[in-house]
Amino acid sequence: MNEEIAALQKIMDERDRRYEDRFKAMDEKTSLALTASEKAVTKAELATEKRFDSVNEFRDTLRDQAATLMPRNESEAKFAAINEKFEDMKKAGTTQHNWGINTAISVLALLIALAALMLRGFGK
Repeated sequence: MNEEIAALQKIMDERDRRYEDRFKAMDEKTSLALTASEKAVTKAELATEKRFDSVNEFRDTLRDQAATLMPRNESEAKFAAINEKFEDMKKAGTTQHNWGINTAISVLALLIALAALMLRGFGK
């Protein structure tokens, strides 16, 4: 009877060792899977961060343009005012002594156009 108990004890010990080996193997595989999963999450986070960086850069560009470029309505109003002054001068009949005023207005219009072009160039 003692021999049978000893044989059964030996079988149980062998099974315990096998189960312990299986649990260790499963634990190692689970650890490897968790590590791989963490690496994948980190890569996904970096990719998302890069994507949002480019979106933020685009938003900053639009914000800069809105701050520096002259609105279309404002520029049209200024050019309309200048054109109106030109028309008034044509109606009054421009003479030689008005040449300085015409030149000043032309230079002013040129400066406004150059300023608009420069602001547009800096916004890019």
